[in-house]
Amino acid sequence: MLPINLQDLNPSHIQSLIDSEVAESQTLEYKQQLPSGQSEEKREFLYDIAAMANSGGGDLVYGIVDRRGEGGQATGIAERASGVKLSNPQPEIDRLANLIRDGIEPRISGIVMQAVNCPGGDVVVIRVPNSWNRPHMVTIGGVNKFFGRTATGKYPMSVDEISRAFSGQRELGETIRRWRMKRVALIARDRGPVSLSGDVKTLFHVIPASAFSSSILRESWKLSEEDQRRIYVPKGISSTRYNADGFLALGQAGSAVYGYTQVFRSGIIEYADAQCSGRRPIDREHTSIFGQEIERQMVSCYQDAVTRLRSQGRTEPLYLGLSLVGISGKPFYVSLMHFNPHATTTRRNTFVSAEVYVDVNEPEERPYRKTLLPLADTLWQLAGREGSPFKTKGVWEPFKEWE
Repeated sequence: MLPINLQDLNPSHIQSLIDSEVAESQTLEYKQQLPSGQSEEKREFLYDIAAMANSGGGDLVYGIVDRRGEGGQATGIAERASGVKLSNPQPEIDRLANLIRDGIEPRISGIVMQAVNCPGGDVVVIRVPNSWNRPHMVTIGGVNKFFGRTATGKYPMSVDEISRAFSGQRELGETIRRWRMKRVALIARDRGPVSLSGDVKTLFHVIPASAFSSSILRESWKLSEEDQRRIYVPKGISSTRYNADGFLALGQAGSAVYGYTQVFRSGIIEYADAQCSGRRPIDREHTSIFGQEIERQMVSCYQDAVTRLRSQGRTEPLYLGLSLVGISGKPFYVSLMHFNPHATTTRRNTFVSAEVYVDVNEPEERPYRKTLLPLADTLWQLAGREGSPFKTKGVWEPFKEWE
């Protein structure tokens, strides 16, 4: 893989591959021509992409001729940049992106393509990330094949390798679930980073796929001053500090803490809100849960998290989860002022949703209906409804003022 951000790629980087006689490896492969529209070439292209994604990621460099040995065999060492003839690289990049999107399942998140104009023509680099939702299968034209990659090239994955890849995904899902359950248990025992003031606590977790990958501490971890200033806390920020898990921002009034945002060193962000419930003006004796407030906070927290992670250059998928603590016997009401004659209660005291998988490279506008609506609907199913009541003709509108 080229040791550079592809946005900074220039002809000198391509020339350095040739001058330094850089050879192909598990994470680097040279190609002379881009795939044409012929079926066989498209399949081979997708095999290469899927193999990279299934084997740790890497760069495919198109427009490079590799050196030939004495017997005419390929050596895998870059000899010269032949370039590919493109009058306008962007349409070709769009064509390849569409081919990857439509011909591989599940979709690969975070692929980046960059064309650089060299003396011999354009060189196109496709950077395939280490995928967190592998294995990826090529499906174009009725094909259903899995490929992996070694230093000598791609190969069809064995049944055992495919099985291990699926097992790895299940293990990641189970790890995330256990971690969230542990956090909920801590909050339920009032053993979180701070003691929250409120009968009901809402937790919204944003978990990058890389959060549980093994790592070694090589330097001190810190949050930039800009990130500290921009951090979002439910109910507003009042103070910040480092703690055992990373960085903590609090929303409080006097000694009462009504919300916090915990940024973990692993990249996980935990948003906590203790003001999603209270005594309604027309019912001062009982605590009610305000569903619209929870929906709105989910949107604000998710927007903060995605903005934060993108600014750090993190493009891996995310897992989102909603949890509630202290809900036993408390009715869910549509809003603070509006009575719901069908409000129901639950006997369970905690609730932990299933995780939602998110590809942050696919743009989506607020309120993130595709991403967050499943969590909102799950919340209201806990309350006995089919889904969120904040919809107009099926369109989710949590920030609309409802009468």
